[in-house]
Amino acid sequence: MEHELEALGDASPNVGSIAGRDAAVVGPELHRTLLDVLRALASHRDLPSLLRELFDVLRRVVPFARVALVLHDPGSDVMRLHTLAGEPGVKVLELPVAESPAGIAWQTQRPLVLENIDRETRFPAVTEILRVDGIKSLCNVPLTSPLRRLGTLNFSSRNEHAFSDADVDFLQQLASQIALAVDNTLHHEQLASKSDRLELLLEVNNALVSNLDRRTLDSVTPTPTGRRIFGAIVSCLRRVVPHDYTSVAVYDAERGGFDMRALEFAGKGLIKENMFVPVEGSPAGLAFTAREPRRFERTDLAMLRSEIAGLLLAEGIQAMCSVPLAVRDRRLGTLCMGRLDREPFSVAAASENAQTGLP
Repeated sequence: MEHELEALGDASPNVGSIAGRDAAVVGPELHRTLLDVLRALASHRDLPSLLRELFDVLRRVVPFARVALVLHDPGSDVMRLHTLAGEPGVKVLELPVAESPAGIAWQTQRPLVLENIDRETRFPAVTEILRVDGIKSLCNVPLTSPLRRLGTLNFSSRNEHAFSDADVDFLQQLASQIALAVDNTLHHEQLASKSDRLELLLEVNNALVSNLDRRTLDSVTPTPTGRRIFGAIVSCLRRVVPHDYTSVAVYDAERGGFDMRALEFAGKGLIKENMFVPVEGSPAGLAFTAREPRRFERTDLAMLRSEIAGLLLAEGIQAMCSVPLAVRDRRLGTLCMGRLDREPFSVAAASENAQTGLP
């Protein structure tokens, strides 16, 4: 397929710029294309399949080799490649707004056309990738719904000066309808994801409520039944919030610290079940004392200057989240999660863990 596209250019011999085609032919074709676009928008609930059908439909009237959906991430203020249809290309790309043609189109809310990639001096990170893929020109069309500015649709061509003013106007008119479908799909995906996460949180919460009273905690380990219970809890929890290290520390008022009652971690063995963890200077102790979740990055752990923090760092833990465990008003201990990569726990993750740890 890729070689066929290279041989034919961006489309079949019957397809060319709208501006350069017979008006008697363009009118019916555009009308039919618009109807097909509307059908595609109404029939697809996921963005990859929607983009694939738009690729097939729009290539009948506008010549291009592939189309990409690039969305703005407001959290990190970057433009991120979401979906690609047509010729294969880079699958992962994330750039600051100012360094991306998609970012400029999104920011200005005006189409941005790069007519000759080989002569383009702006956006070096993008143009280098396009040159390697044999792309000669690019058209970035803003996608904006009535609720928010989403990102752009990017049309790539193997021909220089491939997009006429008429092509750009046509794609811009379609973009408002496509933006509605994209926004609806994103909302649908977010709601489905939130529903799944809440369902998993309910599973974890039920497991904790039914098993984490003081007497049950006293027998969580080392019995095989206790290990199975804790393993099931960890399995559910990691589906909600990805992490590598999980422990339950039970508070012992007489000793003034925690008993590391359960541990799920394939580490070096520096941290062990049943070891004593002081309240002072430990991630568990800070969350337990504050009665709220606490998040730690590697530098935070190093500043604690405690034995347990040193052991966590020696095990390779780069980020932690500690959540107090309580049944009704009775504090039992803490649930601690750690990651071996440097991705910190978000506020949202800490909030979800709080729902788990504080029934």
